[in-house]
Amino acid sequence: MRTVLVGIGNPVLTDDSVGIQIAQHFEGLVDTEILMTTDFKVLDKILGYERAIIVDGVRLGNEPGTVVEFDFKDLIFTHTFSGTHNLSLPTTLSMGYQLFGEEMPKEIKIIAVEVEDVETFGTECTPHVKAAIPRAVELVRSHVQNR
Repeated sequence: MRTVLVGIGNPVLTDDSVGIQIAQHFEGLVDTEILMTTDFKVLDKILGYERAIIVDGVRLGNEPGTVVEFDFKDLIFTHTFSGTHNLSLPTTLSMGYQLFGEEMPKEIKIIAVEVEDVETFGTECTPHVKAAIPRAVELVRSHVQNR
């Protein structure tokens, strides 16, 4: 199955970099894209693929470092991703399906890590979020290997 992995975040805002850090583990193993926004650039990166795996930080009210997985259908108007991006990921993906239909991936998995601090400048995640990266990497790996 033709798969793309998209890591979303800001590399200089502590925990907001978690999606990027997870995705970087897969560069060279699967088509990997790094973005700093959840706007239409996401669509540019996933159109034409059969499957997309998206990794990002979230604020859902869980303990920092909690790793969660969603299918696209689970996200519609139910979850808010970190406020450092322009359009929410669910809104962007919904618009993609409305505008591009068959060009959109048949399967979209979102792997997310609950963030603690996305406002402080820094290139290291907070301890709880940093400790969650190996769990998230293994979850992504299970999807990447499930071709």
